[in-house]
Amino acid sequence: MRRGRPGVWLGVVIVLVGIVALAVSACSARPPALNTNLAERAQGVRLDTPLEVTAINARLERATIERIDAPAGLIELPLTGNGARLAGGLEPDARYRLVASAEPDAATPLPWASSTGKLHVERVFDTVRTPSLVDSGGPLLLTRGQPLALRFSEPLAQAQVDATTMSVESRIAQEDPHLLSLVFKDPKPGAEFSVYLTDLRGVDGVVAPDMAVAVRVPDTVRLVSVNGTSGDRVTLPPGAPAQLTWDTPVAAVHYRLGDKEASWTGNATTNLELPVRLTQGQSQTLTIEDVEAPSGGWLASARTFELAGTAPLQLVAFWPDDNAADVSVTGDPTIRFSEEVANSAAAEAAISFEPAVPGRFEWIAPDRVHFLPETSFPADTTVTMIVKGGPDAVRGTSGAYLTESQTVTFTTGAVKRMEVSLSAQTMTLYENDVAVRTIPVATGVAAAPTPPGIYKVQYKVAQARFRGVNPDGSRYDIPDVHWVMPFFGDYTIHGAYWRPVFGRPGSDGCVSMSDANAKVVFDWADVGTPLIVHQ
Repeated sequence: MRRGRPGVWLGVVIVLVGIVALAVSACSARPPALNTNLAERAQGVRLDTPLEVTAINARLERATIERIDAPAGLIELPLTGNGARLAGGLEPDARYRLVASAEPDAATPLPWASSTGKLHVERVFDTVRTPSLVDSGGPLLLTRGQPLALRFSEPLAQAQVDATTMSVESRIAQEDPHLLSLVFKDPKPGAEFSVYLTDLRGVDGVVAPDMAVAVRVPDTVRLVSVNGTSGDRVTLPPGAPAQLTWDTPVAAVHYRLGDKEASWTGNATTNLELPVRLTQGQSQTLTIEDVEAPSGGWLASARTFELAGTAPLQLVAFWPDDNAADVSVTGDPTIRFSEEVANSAAAEAAISFEPAVPGRFEWIAPDRVHFLPETSFPADTTVTMIVKGGPDAVRGTSGAYLTESQTVTFTTGAVKRMEVSLSAQTMTLYENDVAVRTIPVATGVAAAPTPPGIYKVQYKVAQARFRGVNPDGSRYDIPDVHWVMPFFGDYTIHGAYWRPVFGRPGSDGCVSMSDANAKVVFDWADVGTPLIVHQ
């Protein structure tokens, strides 16, 4: 068997071991590098963050920082051995570029390794932002009972607040430091003032400049009227709601009716009906305690009103009087209500007579009506006038109605008429077609005759003054003419105390008689009593 040479193999082993050792040594050495403590595109870099650049197995040649969002000079980072460091000097709300370069240390590369060139590093980063108000344009609206929340772009660490005209407390919200909550004591409706913010500092240490914030308190919500009344006493028609009118829309009203609390909420409106209804003569206290308006406004102070149901409608006067006797059959029963009537047709339908008599109604005034029979009431008869009550009958303009039906009873007298004979110069009084009295009269002279015809007494005046022109052109002025009853224009029945003789023409067209006889006729005749003048 052939043996190799031991010396040769030993040499080969030594060479291989050396090569391996050299390779292991080369692999264990750190390669040249240039590092920085900034991440690429770093955001919110604090101002007190030191900027560091470190060269490994290399010589740092230069490190600079430059602001790239605004004109600024280039800053050289001080070199310290194999690194550079800059502590402070950064500005908030800025964008910077860090650039550094280094030359690798000299080394004997392995035969298979490529040569190492110059090292370079570059970082662009943004610094922390200064806290600023978000959406602060225009006065901020302060809602009563709610804190005023100021939102900042960055979380806050501290803030001081002052309002020179009002007490205010502030608090940074723990759950969200972006919010600064302001609580005001007793804000006055309609007030405008400024809140001054000082010592503002973000959690990143950035100090914000002092600033002023305009604040406005919503205007007072004003109650204009209740059912059209601005006073403290309001009359409500029967069954009608309380109608509230506001100067601005409201969405909620808190009120008290008597001792009962109540509230209303709904769509914002300036006209609101509360479910408050009273019967006639009933009263209730309404207190408006508070309101809520979409504008943020509220009631300056509570308002109390005395609600009064309309007083019932009444018959304050009527003719004939109840239980009147010897009422003219041609009379016109008259009623006066306690207020103007709103529905005249319903009022007429509510008035009836027993026994029934055909006729028509005539309104003398808005609160007064009389009934005109077509012929006459039956003579010597008890007549009942009935005015129906209830809400469906007569209504006043306030909505009031008669709570109960009203009746008036009267008794008619005889059927009366007066006849004047121009040829005999007499007046005869008839009751039920029976002559009961004949009186001498003086009618008009030939130049001013009394006109024949059928008339009736229009009204009665106990005393009057006569002025006029005689047929001969002379003027007359007679005071204290008694017992006057007009029947046609200026033609009247009257007493003539200045005339000594009757039974022949002598007047200016009137039917005159002695004062004594005129008083008899005046008392006997009723308004509406027929007068027949014939030859």
